Amino acid sequence: MSSTGVVREWRFGDDWGVFDSQDCPGGAYATEQSLRVEAVADLSQPIPSMGLRPGTEVEFEWTEAVEPIKGMRYLVADAWPRATTTAAPPLHSTRAFSTSLWISVGEPGPDGLTLMRQDLHKAVVAAIDCPPPDVPSTVGTVQQWFDDEGWGVFDSPSIPGGVWTHYSAVVGTGFRRLHPGQAVEFTYEHAWQDGYEFRAVSVKEL
Repeated sequence: MSSTGVVREWRFGDDWGVFDSQDCPGGAYATEQSLRVEAVADLSQPIPSMGLRPGTEVEFEWTEAVEPIKGMRYLVADAWPRATTTAAPPLHSTRAFSTSLWISVGEPGPDGLTLMRQDLHKAVVAAIDCPPPDVPSTVGTVQQWFDDEGWGVFDSPSIPGGVWTHYSAVVGTGFRRLHPGQAVEFTYEHAWQDGYEFRAVSVKEL
């Protein structure tokens, strides 16, 4: 479903925010992974996270969550500031392997946040014209899973220290959830995320 709304709040330290819309009573839960076209980030932080300023008008696509996330029944899949719609359409690729390049634009504002813009040309080239990268694959089990935040950690004998994963990497539609102890097959990449050295790219339930 597609809607328009306003950013109620964004928690940069936790990488999530809330959108208010008539179509989503009580608010819609959004994460950094759902942002397209333009966002803002505090580049002075060791590991900057992107988000949106409260009050920003947005267009977004959403689904109903299997279970409420932080009290909200709606989950944002893709979101972009309304002011950017005429400049460039939001990028959304259904390919398992796609990438997105974000670049900073200008100097930080009074709130310390810098405008970030998605390089749609390079992102589309990476998602459509290039073959999928050769990423390793393995099997493992779900160590922990946080339904309210949509992420968890896998254990695998071949990857010490655990593998971070977001629900959007799990093959399927809507809000996907996993359970501790569940067996999974997944591809992964070397990328620091929330203290973990590896991140899952695509996950299949076994």
